[in-house]
Amino acid sequence: MTITNRETVRDALGALLSAALVGTGKPAQAFFGYMVGDFAGQSPVVVLTSAGSEPEQRQVTSRQKNSFYFTIFTFTLYAQDGTAYGEDDVEDVVDALEKTIRETLANNRSTANWAFIEYDGRTTVDTVMIAGEEFRRESIPMRVEVYDN
Repeated sequence: MTITNRETVRDALGALLSAALVGTGKPAQAFFGYMVGDFAGQSPVVVLTSAGSEPEQRQVTSRQKNSFYFTIFTFTLYAQDGTAYGEDDVEDVVDALEKTIRETLANNRSTANWAFIEYDGRTTVDTVMIAGEEFRRESIPMRVEVYDN
């Protein structure tokens, strides 16, 4: 039996999200497929991290089902000095990022890299300090189902 590496799925999901979120006219300035300690002045930033795995306990067919869990984090700087971007713009940016992520996943429920993808519960929004700057952070829990042969 060939076992799927969670990294392979994370890389594929990262490529999909990066293409949807970063670029001219898109809502994010940067995307990382791993946790980053300093965004070097970039905002908004989207990060994808692994959050666990759950293999099916009983194999009912010749294919083994696995659920991989990921967390997508969006980070939006609370205010940017010297720009027209202010605190009142933060919620709009947070909402635009989440909408784009949700649309991207809805349009890619099944791919060559997974059988099914969905949010794994409610998202949460809070504020965090990173490298001395305050960011609004949204955490989006994800579940991806894959089948091993």
